[in-house]
Amino acid sequence: MRLLKITTLLFLTALVLTSCFGDKKVADVSQMNDTGFVNKNFKGNRINYSEDMSACESILASDIATIYSVSESDVIINDITKTKRRQPNSPPSCMFYIKMGDNDFEWLRGSISVQREIRKDEMAYDVAKAVGNGEEWEEAWALNKSISKSSEWIKDMGMAAVWNLKKVELKIKFKGYTLNIYPIKNKLNQVEVAKNRDYKKVAIAMAKASGFIK
Repeated sequence: MRLLKITTLLFLTALVLTSCFGDKKVADVSQMNDTGFVNKNFKGNRINYSEDMSACESILASDIATIYSVSESDVIINDITKTKRRQPNSPPSCMFYIKMGDNDFEWLRGSISVQREIRKDEMAYDVAKAVGNGEEWEEAWALNKSISKSSEWIKDMGMAAVWNLKKVELKIKFKGYTLNIYPIKNKLNQVEVAKNRDYKKVAIAMAKASGFIK
């Protein structure tokens, strides 16, 4: 009963939030009960989770420069995990910047972070499960996908992967954690907006350059 109440509350919260962002749709019950999106050909992690891991140890400024067709000198990678700015128990994360424009207000920004999977024997597991960060994550992922108009499954990537066009977010599930990628962008930079980039392809390229997928 407790889990049902938590799940219901989170479901209603999700509906409100997605409505605010114009991404709401009525939940599709058939999608909610369908776990066909889980990658049956998953061969295991290329990078395993550890508390002191980096989210972007393998990616180079030259990789970002190639993806965005910019000068390597214009790329800044800030691995927060390796700085004093990291808060205790915070997830491994990195910030990316591309210097584009006369001031940093016009710079492009993006990030990569790693969200650890919460085990059944840990505190607040019910909440973690309800939002898709627990060991039993499949139902929550299916629910979130079913109420989002702009989300799509990406096949054969990690244990599961979903791209949300509205949030401009790529989530990839691996054993023990979830990788979250927000491509480097700036909606206020008109030069960048005019390029009409395929940010889904960019996010996938960042995941590959970071070594999480082939």
